[in-house]
Amino acid sequence: MPDQPAAMTLRLPTLSLIFFLATAAHAEGPLAQFDPALSESMATAIRNADLDAGARYFDRKCSQCHDGDRNGENFTGPHLWNVFGRTAGTHTGFRYSAAMQGVGKIWTYATLDYYLTDTERAVPGREMNFVGIDETAERANLIAYLRTLSDAPPALP
Repeated sequence: MPDQPAAMTLRLPTLSLIFFLATAAHAEGPLAQFDPALSESMATAIRNADLDAGARYFDRKCSQCHDGDRNGENFTGPHLWNVFGRTAGTHTGFRYSAAMQGVGKIWTYATLDYYLTDTERAVPGREMNFVGIDETAERANLIAYLRTLSDAPPALP
């Protein structure tokens, strides 16, 4: 019995460290500081997405600033053809904010989902006047549609 407090004293810091490391790996904050994971529920939503709804959302909310055509151009926002696989803040000919240039991540299902959920959280100081898409299905529809704007769309998650 006298050894129990010593054993507990050793276990508590170890458990605290494990908890810290586990939560730090999934911490939310600027995209430049961590790699978000795509949840299985979002992967399923993207696989089952309504592409027509995604196209309508793009036309309604995105196309005022972004061109999605294969031979399109930069507008107020960068051209989004081949956005999947592109490093954030690097599209040729577009003047990005320092915040977006500093992201250093490749646009994937996970990074687009994280960014489009809350753009200010993901890239503090960005210039895009769009806060994000709260609803999972609506975000999945848009991400699945963005996937189609590509010469070589990535495999579905």
